[in-house]
Amino acid sequence: MRTGALLLCLVACTGAITRDQFYPYGQGLDQRLPRGSDVASPEVPLNVPIVFFGETYESVFINNYGVLSFRADIPSFLNAEFPLPYPSIAAFYTNIDTTESGAVYFRETNETHVLLKAADSVQSNFHEYDEFRPTSVFLATWIEVKYASEQYQDRKNSFQVAIISNGNESFVELLYPEREIQWIQKETPPGSLPDAKAQAGFVAEDGRVFTLRGSGSHQIRNIVSWSNTQEPGKYVFRVGGIAPNETIAVPDQYDEAEIEIEEESKTCAQSGPSVCHIQARCVDYQAGICCQCNEGFYGNGKSCIKDDVPLRVHGKLNGILNNINLNDVDLQAYVVVADGRSYTALSQTPTSLGSSLQLLSVFGSVVGWLFAKPSGVVKNGYQLTGGQFNHTADIYFPDTTDRVIINQEYLGHDVFDQITLDGDIRGTIPTVPTGSRLEITEYEEQFTTVEAGMIHSASTRTFTNKITGQKYVQIVSQTFTFNTCKFTPFSEEENAPVTLKVIKNYLGYETRENIVRYGTSNKVVPMGQEDPCIRGRSSCGPHSTCIAQGDSFSCICQSGFTSINIAGSTECIDIDECTTGTHNCDINADCYNHEGGFQCRCRERFEGNGVTCNWISRCRDKICDPNAQCIDNPAEDPICLCNTGYTGDGQKCLKAYDNNCNNCSPYGYCGYSEETKGYSCLCNSGFVGDGFYCTEVTPPPVQSVRETTEYSVPDPVESTTPLPTEADYNETYVLPNCNAFGCICPPGYSNYKDDRDNELCRIDSYREPSSPLDNDPTIRCHSDGDCPPNAICSFPAEPYTSDDPDEGQCVCPEGYEGDAYECIERTGPSCSCGLGAHCIETATGDLICVCDSGYHGDGYVCRPNFSCNNNSDCEYNAECRPDPNTNAYVCQCIEGFIKDQSDACIPDKQLCNGAVCADHASCLFDEGIGVSYCHCDEGFEGEGISQCVPQGRTCDVLNDCNPNAICTPVEDTYQCVCREGYTGDGYNCNPEISCRTNPYLCDIHASCLQTSDGFECECNSGYNGNGSICELNPRQAGNFLVASDGASVYRVPFKVTARDFATPFNSAIYQIAVGIDVDCLTAKIYWGDVVGNTIKRASYDGSGYEQFLSNDVQSPEGIAVDWSARNIFWTDSKKLTIEVANVDTKVRKVLFSKEGIYNPRGIAVHPGKGKIFWSDWNRSGPKIEWANMDGSQRGVFLDESDVKLPNSLAIDWVRDRLCYADAGLYSIRCVGIDNMEREIIAPNCSYPFGLAINGDKFYWTDWKTLKIESIDTLTQIKGQVPIATASRRLYGVSAAPEECPALSNVCQYRNGNCESNQICLPNGQGGRTCVDGIGVNQNY
Repeated sequence: MRTGALLLCLVACTGAITRDQFYPYGQGLDQRLPRGSDVASPEVPLNVPIVFFGETYESVFINNYGVLSFRADIPSFLNAEFPLPYPSIAAFYTNIDTTESGAVYFRETNETHVLLKAADSVQSNFHEYDEFRPTSVFLATWIEVKYASEQYQDRKNSFQVAIISNGNESFVELLYPEREIQWIQKETPPGSLPDAKAQAGFVAEDGRVFTLRGSGSHQIRNIVSWSNTQEPGKYVFRVGGIAPNETIAVPDQYDEAEIEIEEESKTCAQSGPSVCHIQARCVDYQAGICCQCNEGFYGNGKSCIKDDVPLRVHGKLNGILNNINLNDVDLQAYVVVADGRSYTALSQTPTSLGSSLQLLSVFGSVVGWLFAKPSGVVKNGYQLTGGQFNHTADIYFPDTTDRVIINQEYLGHDVFDQITLDGDIRGTIPTVPTGSRLEITEYEEQFTTVEAGMIHSASTRTFTNKITGQKYVQIVSQTFTFNTCKFTPFSEEENAPVTLKVIKNYLGYETRENIVRYGTSNKVVPMGQEDPCIRGRSSCGPHSTCIAQGDSFSCICQSGFTSINIAGSTECIDIDECTTGTHNCDINADCYNHEGGFQCRCRERFEGNGVTCNWISRCRDKICDPNAQCIDNPAEDPICLCNTGYTGDGQKCLKAYDNNCNNCSPYGYCGYSEETKGYSCLCNSGFVGDGFYCTEVTPPPVQSVRETTEYSVPDPVESTTPLPTEADYNETYVLPNCNAFGCICPPGYSNYKDDRDNELCRIDSYREPSSPLDNDPTIRCHSDGDCPPNAICSFPAEPYTSDDPDEGQCVCPEGYEGDAYECIERTGPSCSCGLGAHCIETATGDLICVCDSGYHGDGYVCRPNFSCNNNSDCEYNAECRPDPNTNAYVCQCIEGFIKDQSDACIPDKQLCNGAVCADHASCLFDEGIGVSYCHCDEGFEGEGISQCVPQGRTCDVLNDCNPNAICTPVEDTYQCVCREGYTGDGYNCNPEISCRTNPYLCDIHASCLQTSDGFECECNSGYNGNGSICELNPRQAGNFLVASDGASVYRVPFKVTARDFATPFNSAIYQIAVGIDVDCLTAKIYWGDVVGNTIKRASYDGSGYEQFLSNDVQSPEGIAVDWSARNIFWTDSKKLTIEVANVDTKVRKVLFSKEGIYNPRGIAVHPGKGKIFWSDWNRSGPKIEWANMDGSQRGVFLDESDVKLPNSLAIDWVRDRLCYADAGLYSIRCVGIDNMEREIIAPNCSYPFGLAINGDKFYWTDWKTLKIESIDTLTQIKGQVPIATASRRLYGVSAAPEECPALSNVCQYRNGNCESNQICLPNGQGGRTCVDGIGVNQNY
């Protein structure tokens, strides 16, 4: 067995590799990426597939930034810590820009000398693979690449990655030549977020991450001198057949932990650069080395930061406090190092705990100790630990006997040089009334070094309620453990107790923002006298530790023990963490108490360390084909399923032929083609075409005489009567009822014999075809609704040529192509668009021509809207003139008129708040309310818009009304009012211009309907527009899931394949997207950002991103869209509200606020019933409430007898029931909305959060498994949808259906005839309520 010394070789070694040891590369051999920064990578098809983390990939992308990716390219630098969104091999991931210099080369090769070199690298490091024979090597080489900089810099990096494959197993070789890694991050302006330090490693499809030593830190510079082979700068990994519970395999005799220990036992000359920070010096001692930060920097030598530079600390807190779950509570701290001042904030806390969390100021005091201002030789926490340590705090409240245990792991610096942490909280604390403001006086704390790498402190802190004067006393015992340099000589002075002085304390809870804040100024100073524990230690009993307190001492119980007074003396007894609930065992583990601690043991059928327990998969004993995966089936034995691209029973999987059988013609079928060597669409017998479009073969002329032999049978003369098809036999024809006396047809049918002499019964309503030889394959129709999807009913231009003038035929509309049975959006590999059109790329990557704004057509022929031939084609006050852009004739308003929002031509005079004032009226402005209005001129009276008549003029004395008007009582007088269908002041009445009098005002795909405002054109179902212009609703590319991991919103296919996989379409570093839903009518996705305090939206393909609502939105945890009424509902967990807004006008309304609302989260809507449902996970009374959409009839739908911790809600449209994810009951459950029948859909979930339903399949996000889980309610087979999110939690999930459910309500059209400042809300009784709302620019 080789020792670590043989495995580690540093810069001083002569064996460091050079660029000469690269695989051959460069001009004439390789392809090359274009120069630039944001360079789109080509998809490179592979001759030999690459197996990576158990997945097989047929292509690879070469990205500019030192990384290869599968599934998709990474065209811009993602400034984030791993994982990346796609499966990746990162050789040296940095912000590379090759605009001015550098090159990126790549190729796949099977050259013999390359294969031999690759085979040697594998066989010499993985002895189990000593017979491995690669058949392909994919090479990518970065040569002298730099980052973009306004100032000249000559630092350059060169490195190479080789992927070695034989189709079944793959290895990766990484090469970093000596002295050729010269920069690790791009320099950024002061004050801006820095670029992440270079990262190297591997990211799996399911989010698993394996990084090289030093990745993301200053130590990455040592990648040229470290190695996992015997050659510095060279690394080899096995990356192919990696099981789901395993990670990347390293060479046989490589042990990184052993190497790191070995390094510290050497001399500074041998391993100083590997151990010490780049801003530290190495110090040799007899047994090993230690590190000390250089002048101008401070730390423990392994981590050093510049003096007085502000620093940030961030992390997540989890646990249970007062029986309330803490889920990813965000901790952020900002430290003014120069003053020793720290500002710590907790956000995303449960609102019921907000005020009480002021008592846990220990979170702020730990950060304060870490960066306290040191005095003399005393060191603060960072100088001792370098930001890597474990912290335990035992906080006891003697007045209430509450106790809370806090465990924090400080993880050191991240890729942005910020310090990160993970925290766990268990126990109870006193309840502080909401709105209380606590204060804590200045205090001192003594820190005593118990042993090397362990520090204890004990103190008593008193908090005072500034409003009531109530005091809260807490006894705090803390332990800090960390690694020290064991070779440093012992120093009494450096190990003497120190005092932490804490002044200028600030505590607060901001209810509006739900943020707890702690502020302190901190200083560490020497105690100033002899350590009192020198004599005090002998006085302390078992399980206690002596802690200095001023010039005295205290005996403090060790961790896991608590003090009790027995017969006048204090003793330390064991704390039963299992009984008190302060343990951190997994929900699938049992807690066993022992003296001074406890042990967590996973339950049967689970495995792990007790803190984390995972279900034992029965797949571990199931042997599947290498090209298959095992799926756990709770109801039965696990099953093997072949991977994408393979077919078989799972025990044996063979390469599948390409299947191109999407959308075959109704006259075709899916069959194997010798020409394509795969499955494709083929035409039925008697039809010709490409399989996608098939037309019937015209039969040859019938011959009068046919020659026969004695063995031949004469062919029957071809009938002129069409033979009944299978569909005809099922509907038009039935068999007669026969007995011994004959056959009788059922009522409504008559006797009929077909050409085969079969006795049949034909329906009496049958109509013979118009022509005996009619083989017309067209579909007859009377309206668009008679046609297949995406087809329209087209009527003949000359109706008299048709037997039925009301009958048309189905055709594909503009922008679609096909035989009307199937109309497919016209796309292609390239664009050649006509005038007035442009080229776009669809979500599937196809290029399609679309007409510009103001034009319509199929993208190849685009006509201006309102195209015309002469003036008779135009509406009133418009004329036919050539368009200046295309010279095509279009309808344009005549002089003196302009188009309004409905594209009608109206008089060109100043509109008054959207209206045209009547004759004898003027537009005035009310400065008080800031609104313009029409007002009759002096001497006239009326409402200013429809009429202004002379004052005092009445028609009851002299009836001088227009013949088309009537004299009607108006208030205290009589006025002339024009009859229906006419407009004017009653004395002059002109025919109203509407579709009632001129039906040609409506589009051919619109109808003239009477509304409260008169007659209006309204587009038919399946079209959208203003009635004058109606366009076919676009085909929405639905059938996928939308999910969020907080920072990114993903589009996730229901079935992940090699070509269709989870992709993020919106990402933001400081975003936490929780609630998600889709508007299936307009193909929009809505999500709530609880950090950005915004509701956002984008199209299905990620385009058209915008902040939908940002004013007075705080924490939108639940989102639900009523696609029919065009409204969006949401829960706000900070404001404690249920709110609604119209998605088109953004007029909004608070339906419910605070009363009875405690912890609102999920929300769902039922447009057909006019109902809304929302969950409230209040621990003391969890419930799901419901109400009518207008806010009436609010009530509890399910109470705590049915729910425990209800998260997201969803409607099961197939069975008309409400379903919910309950993390307290660990299950997915459904309840019938009408019959209240209950059903458990998926038991034994870990921690379900988001929920989506698509047909019979349920999908949910799980905070424990960090996956999208699924179950088919028909087969009961469970599964998972792959999505690369690493350790991030998944939040909301929603299903984007292929089409909206067939539900509607009274608010579906024209906002239910409500006013523009109102929201139409269904009232749950089949009617609606017009609710006054607040506009987008108005304040509440």
